[in-house]
This record gives sequence, structure tokens and C-alpha cells, in this order.
Amino acid sequence: MSDPKGKTHALVLSGGGANGAYEVGIIKALLGAKSPATDCQPLDPEVFVGTSIGSFNASFLASHWDELGLAVAGDLERTWLEVLAGTAARNGGIRFRFDPTYYLNPRNYLDQPLHPFAQFATDTAYLTWDTVQRLVHLVSATDEGLRDRLAGLFNFASFVSRDPWEQTIRRSIDFASIRTTRRKLRVVATNWATGELEVFWNQDMTDKLGPLAILASSAIPGVFPPVSVGAEPFVDGGVLMNTPLTQALEAGATVMHVIYLDPKVSSIPLDSLNSTVASNYRLQTISWAARVNDDIEDAGKINRGLQILHNIGQGLEVGDPELEHLARSMSKLVPRLKEYLRFKPLTVHRYHPTDELGGGALGLLNLERGHIEELIERGFSDAVLHNCEDSGCILPEEPHTDIAMIPAPVQAPG
Repeated sequence: MSDPKGKTHALVLSGGGANGAYEVGIIKALLGAKSPATDCQPLDPEVFVGTSIGSFNASFLASHWDELGLAVAGDLERTWLEVLAGTAARNGGIRFRFDPTYYLNPRNYLDQPLHPFAQFATDTAYLTWDTVQRLVHLVSATDEGLRDRLAGLFNFASFVSRDPWEQTIRRSIDFASIRTTRRKLRVVATNWATGELEVFWNQDMTDKLGPLAILASSAIPGVFPPVSVGAEPFVDGGVLMNTPLTQALEAGATVMHVIYLDPKVSSIPLDSLNSTVASNYRLQTISWAARVNDDIEDAGKINRGLQILHNIGQGLEVGDPELEHLARSMSKLVPRLKEYLRFKPLTVHRYHPTDELGGGALGLLNLERGHIEELIERGFSDAVLHNCEDSGCILPEEPHTDIAMIPAPVQAPG
């Protein structure tokens, strides 16, 4: 969608495991000119930002846009349905080691009869070595309490292989195209050692580093082990920023289509059994919702501040008696602000499910094809029926000013 007013559009995609298929449905509607959020015109984003599974979707779009244009949405959908989706025992995302449903399924012996046996041997070797390391830690780590060492004997992530996910990333994304496209990509991960946010830019996405960046951004703690990028361990960007709206702002976006996958917390049923999985899921959802709401509320405050500056410059009433004196005293600064700050008002369209997408916490790992098809359809339907007032979108007040509260885009190092 060509914007005659020179606005910079961004897609901001959050994490949520298999629920990332919901993002695909919304993207399909936005690029296909089916959503009132874009006045039923095709969205043409200049910025793609993603965390966790959103980093995969964002990287896919950035890598194939120059070749496919708006048709990239259909290619993304096909990749989800034909590469990522599958059965619980065999899909393009995760594989559980020693999963009996895989070894007992005759179909897995047809193409490569010896592969299940080789896989069994590989899994045995991996878990044997993992167990030895944990037993050594139990005996030797005397600086830790016995209970802590005993707790370290079991690790759920040891039974989850990310090999299918890495193969999907390498098979689906053209990293050379990411480095040459004019469209900006930002992939967000968390440094597991320092607790700091790490953002990978277009030029970071080499054939060697690019797959690691997406693996790191989607390494859900407790499900996947940390990913080493250089000498540092990295995990899911959602630990610090599940919906990376700030990164879109820093990339120069003024119109953001923010897709996040956590439902309204009140729609999640309270777990009568108080299970650890359900409790952690609810805690995580509350945390993510609070962060994204804070970011979007800040955008609203920015627009309100811009309107005040505009009114000052025009000699109009500010509309708030408590700010009147301060506003008038600032009036002489407005021309200088306009001269030195390259700012524009913000528009934030927000899309997210009002209730759970299905399966609760474990739904994040559900790549069954039927489930993926339902999520894509639901995302598409929600985007087609999008209502800014009901969704709490942030829209600039009229008249628009030439001032904005977003700094000029930071240039990539080097």
C-alpha cells in the first residue's frame, strides 16, 4: 500500500509457538486488502520486527518480499501448512526424543526404513551423555544445596529436539535476500547470561548467523536449550519483549500493525488443580499483556503530546488548565523543536485473540495440521472484522502535525 503522506509501515509480530499461525491469517488479510485497518488496501510494510515465532514469520516476509511482493503471504501460509505442520510425532517444528508414537507408526519406515533405528541410537547417545553430565553435577557441585542438585537431574528440554525447526528455518528463508532488501528486519532475542536484549539487523543475517538468530529468538526457556551465538547463550526474545513495538519505532515506523498472541487474561479459565504448567502460562500471559499495553499506551501519550505542541504553535487552547501555563512558557521552543527533531504522530493497529487459541500452554507446541488451519482461518477472520475502537487502536488526532516524538532511525553498525 503506497502511502502518499510518506508514512513508514511496520509489521510487529510477537511470540507464541505454534500459535504463530494466527499471525499468518492476519498477514494474509492485510496484504490481501481484506482488512478495514488498511481501508481494504494492500499493506506494504517497510519494517518487519519479530520475537520468537514472530521472528520466523518476519524473516520469511523480509527474505521473499522482493521476489514475490504481496504474494509472499500465500507462500508463508503454504510453508506453515506443508513444512511446519504435521502430526504430533513428525512435523517441522519439534520432535520429542523416544516418542513411542513415532516408532510405532509404520509410515515412518516407508521412505527410509533404517531412519527410525538411527534416530533411536542418536537419541540414546544424546540422553546418555546428558544424564552423565547431570550425575557428575550432582556429585561435584558441592557449592549448591542437595535439593538444587537433585532438581537439576531432570530437564524437560533434554527430551525435545529442535533439529526439525532448524531444518525448517534453513529450508524456508533466503538469508542473502534479507541482507540485500531495502526493507528493514529486526529479530529480537534475550542474552541468557546478561539478561539484556539483543536485536539482530539485516546485515547480521548471514547464512551462518541468521539461522542461529532465529533459533535463539525462538528458544523458549525450559522447552529448548539456549542457543550459542558466538560465545554468548541466547534464548527467546519474549523473556524481555514478546511484542517488540519499541524496535519498530527505532526503525522509523510511524504506522504499526501489532499482532500479539496472548488472549485477554480474564478469558483464561482458572486452573482448579493449580498445575505448574497452567500457573506458569497464566503468569506469562499476564506479564506479556502488561508490557504490550504499556507500550501502546505510551504511543497514545506521544500523540497527545504532539497535539499539545501543535496547539501551542497555532496559538490554540491546550485543553487542560493545569498544562496551560507550562504550554505557554514552552511556545518559544516549538520552532526549535521542529527544526531539530524529526518526529511524526503514531498509528498503532492492534490485533490479538480475545480468548485462548486452543490448548493453553501446551497449545504452543501443537503443530497438528488441522489446528494450524483453524488458527490461520481465525486470524484472517479477525483481521477482516477488525474494529479499531473495539481493539483499542491508537490513532493520531486531527489535524496532524509535522512534529513527532520518535527519534530518527538508528543506522546499523558498519
